[in-house]
Amino acid sequence: MNDQKQAANADNSSEGSALSSPHVVVIGSINMDMVVRAATIPMPGQTISGHHFSTVPGGKGANQAVAAARCGARVSMIGRVGNDDFGQRLLLGLKANNVDTTAVMITEGVHTGCANIIVDDNGENAICVAGGANLLLSIEDIDEQIDLITQADVIVMQLEIPQETVVYALQQAHRSKIPVILNPAPAPDVINPALFDADVLIPNQDETTRLCGEPAGDVHAAKLAGSALIGQGAKNVVITLGKRGALALNTKHISQIPPYCTSIVDTTGAGDAFCGAFAVAFTREKVGEPSGEVIASAARFAAAAGALACSKFGAQPSMPHLEAIQRLIQRSC
Repeated sequence: MNDQKQAANADNSSEGSALSSPHVVVIGSINMDMVVRAATIPMPGQTISGHHFSTVPGGKGANQAVAAARCGARVSMIGRVGNDDFGQRLLLGLKANNVDTTAVMITEGVHTGCANIIVDDNGENAICVAGGANLLLSIEDIDEQIDLITQADVIVMQLEIPQETVVYALQQAHRSKIPVILNPAPAPDVINPALFDADVLIPNQDETTRLCGEPAGDVHAAKLAGSALIGQGAKNVVITLGKRGALALNTKHISQIPPYCTSIVDTTGAGDAFCGAFAVAFTREKVGEPSGEVIASAARFAAAAGALACSKFGAQPSMPHLEAIQRLIQRSC
């Protein structure tokens, strides 16, 4: 396999704002989403007609990187794409959103990650992902980028890259006392217990159930399921609950985050908007060990970002800017 470092970057911010902007390093997936709009999501074995098709930049890692950048952070991305048209388009899209792609590697002989997404007329979706180059992001890649990782204010990861790479990156970050936010999505059948060492775990309700075996379909059930995750070793848990808002908890504190009201066009990427925005708010507020109040405050900011992402079509294009998030929060006060 021949690898080339993808160089070149747009400036992330002015010299003055860079000093006050948190540095978020996202380690994760970069995909091209191939999206079909249809009246309904087909059942197994059923063929239906769609009414619109588009290719949209996506991947949980890339989405969260764009979300953090639009919230005012200085963002660097570590990942892999294939040496193909999709890979080049995705890199250009990240740069256009002020994400540093110097640590994104171009991989020969494998396709860029792709996701097939069907979005129904109610905004709900069904997704199938072919990981491609994302699945080759390795422990050696983390070693090669260790200086970037140890210079971060926070590391953000997901599980569309190999689990062993995520575990290793988490351990390396903690050796330098860099906090780690993990979005355990998609939730695996078997999760490495070391992943519960993340400083903040952000699953949705379905991922929560897969991780702990407890239902999390409503706020009361989510409290029990979140407590089960704490019992498995998680330090701080934020469960996103869709139209019910979110729940933030640790051993000393529990907060229910009410939902923000927006129109629902497409829920694709809402969780990624939440995670990227959470990382920025968390980093700006955290002093020392994160308290329950800091986690809850960051979750309130992130819930507004997630709600706004539902009001637009596509993953990365729907990631909201800081000003829009602030306006929604002010209107809801």
